[in-house]
Amino acid sequence: MIKKIDSLIRPDQFFADLLQIDYAALYQNGYRLIMLDIDNTLARHGSLEADDYARNALVQMKKAQFQCWIISNGGNRRVRRYAASLDLPCVPMANKPSTRALKLALKQSGVKPDQAIMIGDQLLTDIVSAHRAGCLAVLVHPRFHKEVWNVKLKRFIEKYFYRRYKIR
Repeated sequence: MIKKIDSLIRPDQFFADLLQIDYAALYQNGYRLIMLDIDNTLARHGSLEADDYARNALVQMKKAQFQCWIISNGGNRRVRRYAASLDLPCVPMANKPSTRALKLALKQSGVKPDQAIMIGDQLLTDIVSAHRAGCLAVLVHPRFHKEVWNVKLKRFIEKYFYRRYKIR
């Protein structure tokens, strides 16, 4: 049982932030699609438009020739507005750790799961959904500490796994 839980929750890779990732190396290893969370991965929770950090990260991804999608549990109007500010396709209200949104992005991109990466800041949503969909699961530190109550609850649970996997 513990092995099954670990296989879902343990990230395949971990980085301090999006700008630390070697996208060219990932592309050389056969990955073609990056799916990104918004809140605390790309932007402050609730952001309506991308900031310079998100734009710079996206430039690095595009330079490495990746297709990129936004996959967010956020509401329809806000996620679509944010994705439009980066000129990216999106799936709002993804209900991660459900795989529905990831599978939709994979299908529309024409990419197999083992050629795709899900990058996010939460173990219990982003990382679990990536593993369940058969994608590489990349964890980044949350950009900001102000979060809604349900995310704070998940962070409390995630602390155990951060210690278990020695994620700093």
